[in-house]
Amino acid sequence: MHPLLRYERAVARGKAALALPGWRDWLMLAAMVALALALFIGSDAATALRDWRVATILGAIAGWATVRAGRRRLDHLVRESVIASAALDPAGRRHYATAVLSCVALMLVALGALADLSSIPAMIAGMAAGSLTAGLLPLRIPLAQAAAGPARPRARALTPRHAIDAYQLVARDPRWHIMVPLVAALASVAVATALPAQWTPALRLAIPAGAVVLVMLALTRVDADIVVFLARAGHGAWRSAVLHLGASARYAAILLPLMLLFAPHAVWPCTLAIIAVALFTLLRVWSFRAYSRRFADMILLFGAAGGAVLGASFPPLLVPYVAIVGFALLRRATRVTWSMA
Repeated sequence: MHPLLRYERAVARGKAALALPGWRDWLMLAAMVALALALFIGSDAATALRDWRVATILGAIAGWATVRAGRRRLDHLVRESVIASAALDPAGRRHYATAVLSCVALMLVALGALADLSSIPAMIAGMAAGSLTAGLLPLRIPLAQAAAGPARPRARALTPRHAIDAYQLVARDPRWHIMVPLVAALASVAVATALPAQWTPALRLAIPAGAVVLVMLALTRVDADIVVFLARAGHGAWRSAVLHLGASARYAAILLPLMLLFAPHAVWPCTLAIIAVALFTLLRVWSFRAYSRRFADMILLFGAAGGAVLGASFPPLLVPYVAIVGFALLRRATRVTWSMA
């Protein structure tokens, strides 16, 4: 086995042992997975997956997300790990990509077997197209700049907003700050209007909202190092959070009027999805200011699980729950402003 794969296996085993230390934890996880699969088999989602278009889109999203996440992981290993040489080895990168894509393909096959065997080829074809597209595109699109001539005055006045936009989008050209949210909004509207009329109302509402959630998560990427730098540079907790919501705010401002015109049935689900991801981004920024990256991720994971259980059992308590968690994180995040520790 290549050293890169051995290292990743050791990291995965260590994280699993940390998250699930005892056999009772594994038993609880198995019970939750079995319950989720049982609910999926009898749900409208399994019925929708029999449509080859839905299966292809799901496979394309899975392939795209897998390749992008794998490339970012390799980039992280190259820059900040002890196995940088193994992560730079072309053979190791091929083995890594093959192993990750094989695991995702097996999960898609299992999902298709639970829904309908005829959906498996469409999901695999979509996964191949999505992974190929993600592999051909660079992690960042470096737009051309003038090679000669004096520097423009605005190029010297870089602000934290430029750094965050560069991390979230493609940077260097202000036109992308509008083009990316515009294209994403048009794609979201196209998804909402292209759904077949014979689908159940729940699916016709859930799929546009899910597409909006995916776009919002892509436009609100949060880097812990940038958040910590903003805190040490004197930027408050609210300003740090608002800076991370710039691209998503432009997307929402374009999306909601278009939805109101072309797909009014999906306006409220999409609005709720935007609010939910915006709140999640606020909590994530504040948690990164207050705690280490790993501990912040654990807080968000367990907090989201508790919120999901609370929302499913008694939805009116979800609002005070989010308010209490947000207030606690905000108080701790505010204290670390100017902290150089």
